[in-house]
Amino acid sequence: MSLDGFTSGVNERLDWLVPHATKPEGAAIFRGLRERSDTILVGRVNYEGFFGYWPKVKDDPKASPDDVAISRWLDDVPKVVFSHTLREVKWKNARLAKGDAADEVAALKREPGKDILIQNSTRLTQSLLAAGLVDELNIIVAPVLLGGGRALFSGLSRQIDLGPAEITRFGDGTFAVRYRVKHA
Repeated sequence: MSLDGFTSGVNERLDWLVPHATKPEGAAIFRGLRERSDTILVGRVNYEGFFGYWPKVKDDPKASPDDVAISRWLDDVPKVVFSHTLREVKWKNARLAKGDAADEVAALKREPGKDILIQNSTRLTQSLLAAGLVDELNIIVAPVLLGGGRALFSGLSRQIDLGPAEITRFGDGTFAVRYRVKHA
């Protein structure tokens, strides 16, 4: 997100984030998240963006090794898509959520397995934070002030306390922060 708390700029722009999140430090953090996770949650906007881009990267000879690894993982990992407008999803190992996000995620958390990762889906994150279903926040904060866009934490219905932070600093002023969510 930007330093002023936006996960995308006006008109869902992400071009400001890419130069910061794709640094070697960012690649290492994302690799660790992939290794710990066996399910990914995405909203419609990110599903459509990811599906339009990532499946073809794994076969692109010009793609970086990190991008190929991301593409293969995204292709193989179970993906749960939350949308009120999509009627079907076509990506391998993807399925539409059956109902309410909180109910769906609570059921997923009761199943055995690794971590469940929410990938860049602001509204989904907000709803799951409100429902008390987020255990950890991993955020890359870019040294950019956007002044507008989609805010990650606006509109939360209650205070959410976080545990001590683990911080990784990048050479360009970007930092990654990892917080445990304190549940009541």
